[in-house]
Amino acid sequence: MLVLIAGITGKLGKHLARAALQRGGFRVRGLGRHPENLDPTIALQLESFVTCRSHDDIAALNRAVESVDAVVCAYKPDPVLNLEGHLLLLRAAEQAGIKIFHASSWNADWRLFGWGEFEHYDTHIAFQRHVEMTSSIKPVYVFTGMFGEYLFSPAGPGMFSKEESGAASVQIWNKGDAKWAWTSMKDAAEFSIDLLTRNDVKEGAGGYFAVKSGEISSHDIARAYENVTGFKVDVIYVGHLDSLDQQVQQARQDHGPSEYKKYLPLELQLFGYRGKFELQNAETIVNGRRTISLEDLLRGNPEIAH
Repeated sequence: MLVLIAGITGKLGKHLARAALQRGGFRVRGLGRHPENLDPTIALQLESFVTCRSHDDIAALNRAVESVDAVVCAYKPDPVLNLEGHLLLLRAAEQAGIKIFHASSWNADWRLFGWGEFEHYDTHIAFQRHVEMTSSIKPVYVFTGMFGEYLFSPAGPGMFSKEESGAASVQIWNKGDAKWAWTSMKDAAEFSIDLLTRNDVKEGAGGYFAVKSGEISSHDIARAYENVTGFKVDVIYVGHLDSLDQQVQQARQDHGPSEYKKYLPLELQLFGYRGKFELQNAETIVNGRRTISLEDLLRGNPEIAH
C-alpha cells in the first residue's frame, strides 16, 4: 500500500512515517513545504517527497496523490489548514479516485461539542459536515484526547507551569478531579497506520475511532512530574468552576473568535471539567501492545517538561 502523509515533516507526521515504514506492506510518500526538516533516516526510505509552496498549491497536491492508495492528513492544528487545506487535499484525493482518506482529527471527540461552543473544533466540524454532504469519500476520523507531549504545558490539565529551578505548579478548580483522555503521538500514529489495514477502512467505509494512552487529572500530572523528576509541584486551588466559566466568557468578549488561541488554555480547563475531554470506548491496545503510561512517556522524553 502506497500511503501519502501530508505534513510529514511535523511532529506527528514523523511518527506516522516511522509507524508505516516499520511495518511490512507499506510504502510512504511525503508531502510538505520543507523537505530539509525531515529526519534523514525517514527521507532515505520514502518512495518520494513532493514539495508544496502552501496548502493551496493545487499542482503539488495533484502530484502528491497520483497513484497512492491512501492519504493521511497530518497538517498542524491551524484553522486555515483544518478547513481550507483539508478540503483541498480531499478534493485532490477525490479526483484521483482514492477511497481511503484519514482526516486530521487527533483530538477530543468534537461530536460532543455544539457549533460555536468551542472555537478550536468549529473548523473540524465544518469539514466533517461539508464532506458528508458533498463528497463520495468517507473519511477516517481518530479521536485521541490531548497529545501526551502537550500535557506538561500551560494548555494541559491544570495549566502546568515550570520554574527555572525545576519546581512547578498546577491549578485546580473545585476538587481538581476532572479527567482528560490523552495519547502519545507514537501510540496515535501506530493506531492510525494500523487502521489502514482493516478491511472496512480499505474498502472505503471510513468511520469514527478512538484510542487513548490513559486518562489523567491535574493531580495525576503533578504526581507524575514529581515521581519522574523529583521536583515539587504546588497544587493551587484557584476557585469554583463558575469563576472559570466567567473568565472564559470575559476572554471571549475581550478577544473574539479570531484571537481564540489567547484564551484556549482556559477553555481547555473548562471543557475538561465538563467531561468533554473524556473518551468513551477508546482502544488501549496498539499494534499488539498496551499504550504507554504517562510516567514512561515523561521518562523517555524529558524535554516534554522543559
